[in-house]
Amino acid sequence: MTPQENRDYDVIVAGVGSLGSAACYHLAKRGVRVLGVERFEIPHTEGSHHGHSRMIRQAYFEHPDYVPLLRRAYELWDELQRASTDEFFHVTGGLYVGPVDGAIVPGSLKAARMHGLDHSLLSAEEVIARFPDIKPPADHLHFYEACGGFLVPERAVLAHAAAARQAGATIQTGEALVSWTSHPDHVELVTDKARYTTEKLVLTAGAWSAGLAQELGIELKVTRQVLAWFRPLGDADRFSPGRFPCWFIESEPPYGHYGFPILPGDPGLKVAQHKPGEEIDPLSPHDPPRVEEIAALRAVLESHFPACAGELAHACTCKYTVSPDGHFIVGAHPGHERVAIACGLSGHGFKFSSVLGEVLADLACSGRASMPIEFLNPLRFADQGPRLDR
Repeated sequence: MTPQENRDYDVIVAGVGSLGSAACYHLAKRGVRVLGVERFEIPHTEGSHHGHSRMIRQAYFEHPDYVPLLRRAYELWDELQRASTDEFFHVTGGLYVGPVDGAIVPGSLKAARMHGLDHSLLSAEEVIARFPDIKPPADHLHFYEACGGFLVPERAVLAHAAAARQAGATIQTGEALVSWTSHPDHVELVTDKARYTTEKLVLTAGAWSAGLAQELGIELKVTRQVLAWFRPLGDADRFSPGRFPCWFIESEPPYGHYGFPILPGDPGLKVAQHKPGEEIDPLSPHDPPRVEEIAALRAVLESHFPACAGELAHACTCKYTVSPDGHFIVGAHPGHERVAIACGLSGHGFKFSSVLGEVLADLACSGRASMPIEFLNPLRFADQGPRLDR
């Protein structure tokens, strides 16, 4: 189709997934004329926001600098949940288990103490008393955070998109970005269906951000991640959100395995590994989970949650888009003042999408963020910006 000239917009958001749907909402809420362009439907299973659950927590072992963003993220998720008829935000408590010299518990303790977050360290006996179906390693540390929980990503993306449309945003699906060109007084955007002009551009293309990042000297990797759901043995109510926590067990510092309670309608108890998998082309067809991958996930349940290791109910794959240091890339485009970018969430970013949507709206409207995001600056990879040290 030959692109046709379209009316101007104040801001165009390219990619309406986790971050893009939130950015559209925060822009539209401010009265901005915003267009969101998405190559797939909303939501979809081609990226990183499917799989029924994403963990949310505040004692962030990855780095304490994320905590202010998380506090604001919780506020914004609460706000969106109150306005939505579809429940997607669940606070269940979070249990994080790891060796004394590992990354997860020492890192969580550092963040909690630095920011005054409520938390507790439990003995193995206290974990069993509270959660009888968990078999914790006696020689590990057990960190519990009452405010931990999970988001249902598909519902959350839909809620952001619906709220954006209600506030006046236009969102086009089935339309792929072809190119964009920045000019002194506008940005021109070409898709496979139309040509647009806009005052500002927000790029939130997820796994399709590799080309943009490469122009900035940043090598992003898109990796294949396996998710599996197992039916519990016996009464499934024991694993409901009110009785069973979200959990993370460190098996290969700083990586490990994680899982969730069973939501009504879910096929079973979900388990996955938090570690970048094999590198893939984001446009390649889904390679289904392999027998040995499912067996490895089952072994984790058999070791730590034996009552959860029933028959396999479902399995699928999703994607991580991994930055060189495992931290997000968020900020103004170093070479184009009318363009803001967010990518490289590295498998731990969905919980931040509410606040990063607000941050991207700030950048598009005023050129500066109201939240502390300097540590996520794209320029850190060019030895021109701040770095994160554990």
